[in-house]
Amino acid sequence: MSYDVIVIGSGIGGLTTAGLLAGVAGMRVLVLERHTEPGGQTHTFRRGGASWDVGVHYVGAMSPGEDPRLLSDYLSGGQLVWNRMPEEFDRYVYPDFELRPIADEHEYWSRLVELFPDEKVAISRWFADITKARRWIQLGFMQGMMPAPVAAAMRSVQRLTQRLGTMTTQQWLDRNVRDIRLRALLASQWGDYGVPPAKSAFAIHALIFEHYLKGAWFPAGGSARIARTFEAGIEAAGGQVRVGQEVLEILLDEGRAVGVRARDLRQPGEPEVVYRAPVVVSGIGARTTFTQLLPTKGAIGNLLKPTRTQIEQLGVGDSAVVAYVRFREDPASIGVDGSSIRVFGDYHHDDEATHTRNLLEGRATEGFISFPSVKAGQAVHTAEIVTSAPFSAFRQWQDAAKGNRGADYDALKQRIADGLLDLAERVLPGFRDLVDHVEVSTPLTAEHYTAHPRGAFFGIPATPARLRARRLGPATPIRGLFLSGQDTMSLGVVGALMGGAAAAGQVLGPRGYPTIMKAVREGRVANLRDTPLPEDRYVATVVEVLDLTPTVRELTLALEGEVGPWQAGQFARLLVGDHEWRDYSIVSLREGRLRLLISTASGGAGSRFVRAATPGTTTRVELPLGRFVAARSRRRRLFVATGTGLAPFLPMFADGMRDEDLLLFGCRTAQEDLTTMLVDPLPSTIRCISREAVPGARHGRVTTELTKLDLDWETTDVYLCGSPGMIEDATRLLHQRGADRLFTEPY
Repeated sequence: MSYDVIVIGSGIGGLTTAGLLAGVAGMRVLVLERHTEPGGQTHTFRRGGASWDVGVHYVGAMSPGEDPRLLSDYLSGGQLVWNRMPEEFDRYVYPDFELRPIADEHEYWSRLVELFPDEKVAISRWFADITKARRWIQLGFMQGMMPAPVAAAMRSVQRLTQRLGTMTTQQWLDRNVRDIRLRALLASQWGDYGVPPAKSAFAIHALIFEHYLKGAWFPAGGSARIARTFEAGIEAAGGQVRVGQEVLEILLDEGRAVGVRARDLRQPGEPEVVYRAPVVVSGIGARTTFTQLLPTKGAIGNLLKPTRTQIEQLGVGDSAVVAYVRFREDPASIGVDGSSIRVFGDYHHDDEATHTRNLLEGRATEGFISFPSVKAGQAVHTAEIVTSAPFSAFRQWQDAAKGNRGADYDALKQRIADGLLDLAERVLPGFRDLVDHVEVSTPLTAEHYTAHPRGAFFGIPATPARLRARRLGPATPIRGLFLSGQDTMSLGVVGALMGGAAAAGQVLGPRGYPTIMKAVREGRVANLRDTPLPEDRYVATVVEVLDLTPTVRELTLALEGEVGPWQAGQFARLLVGDHEWRDYSIVSLREGRLRLLISTASGGAGSRFVRAATPGTTTRVELPLGRFVAARSRRRRLFVATGTGLAPFLPMFADGMRDEDLLLFGCRTAQEDLTTMLVDPLPSTIRCISREAVPGARHGRVTTELTKLDLDWETTDVYLCGSPGMIEDATRLLHQRGADRLFTEPY
């Protein structure tokens, strides 16, 4: 299939560019995403019915009629709904005072003056200069979208306030504010763009501060709906978003971009494939684009050397550590209403060394606490505790594979988790008592899933140097190659969205952006019904349903069309509702018949769909996905599973079981013991039943049984699949015992 445009990366910038070119210009667009889930920093991940948003905590400028909202409505065909957050959507907590900002500029001003009456003049100057600096930076952004004469006029106007825009946030505060507490308070939002006030450009801070003066919004159903609804518009125009596609190189012909070379991570052997188009748009960041996907030597290397030098001089920002928390019950019982909480242990935002040391020692002093389930209106309640962290603190584990970073790394993450939970407990008494499960990500995790160097997901740092330098993109020195996303405009969700619109405008020519916004304001949205089925997706009809246990159903679905090859251990993505997809391991796939084992215990959208499924129920399936496959090794293999975590192991056993293979399976009761209900071949099996004594089974958890196994862990491959708690506990235990080859793929 031929395409008009190839977009690298399915973050909001790339999807915006693709959606606008498809909807406004009717172009056939192919979006290539390395991860198995589209959306970049807007995607969510799930564990047992709970879901967390990795990068979207709230968004401003989504009031009806604002440009970002108009773009969102256009790209999603009106299917992306934004929930208005409480007017007091944030809470800033300092050692001896706190403030609840409000989505009203005059009221916000009044609250600041009430707290700091002696600083009334400085507070008024703050709001005035915030507006000036915001206008200055927006004029700079707009130059990349407008015809040349208009851009030149904008540059002339912009020069009048350049000094204000390019000073640091701390410089402005030091010159205008006497009270150290007020200085700290006015800088509180620096975490929204990842650069502390001594290093950040005042214009960027101004942009973020004013961005939220009209309130904050969050996608109904969670941030994953951003990508899924934008994707529908792309598909309606004959385009496609393909996941599991790692772009290795941008192909050039006589100095012009003509396509990409990629690795198909979904297929056996991960073959390389070439996709061709006369236009290529990169949404994965300027650094990766110019230093990894394009030549660094020869004529092209010399042409791009100034750009690479500029990127290197601008540096790499910090990343973050996040504790993802699942609650046992509704956190409304401790006063949670959907507002976020920013906690600060002192008034010194720039003391990064002390902050990092405290974090690593389990004594976190600052963090951002968010409640995605409340904001999205979801039944399984969750929280996220985010704090900045430098990649250097985790560098010693950089070369170790995810899941195999060892006991020291596990212990560090446990200390960090304890410290972040203690931090939350200080501002929300009772928080710890509600915690059912916690999982920690580090800058290494961010780098693994997003491919951002050093996990720096904000891209090029928001420093004065960035604003003084020659602006990167959307146009590049390579004909036919454009940049999209936050490196071309500003940081964050809306910055990347507008960067995506700017890139689409550049692709369409001198009047591209005005043409796009005219179409957006007119609401000319593609018909999203009767969407053609893209490659790797199939119409699926349920042909058989078996109730194996009270909470596990076996579904067999017939797929329309020819199904390509797959590998044991991969999974299928099932459409279970309106733009709601859920991932389930493939038990078998023969002659167009897909067999799945699905738990209905969580009660979420997937559970409801599966409970209601009967022969004749029709949906859609995407497959194959994932890289959780048997390693090419002659080592002994141990398989550890709980519940439907057994599913990916069944085809591995069918493909080639070995005499020395051992399965350790756990469940709560004999009624839930899938090993006694399936006809699939199993290796030597130890059954662990935790809540009752059953003849022939061990009474206890699989993790308890792991401590009793006498295996040579240094020569054993261990495969893990099941509940998040089991995987975390088993991983920690196995690392302590010396196991260094663990395989798992949570999704």
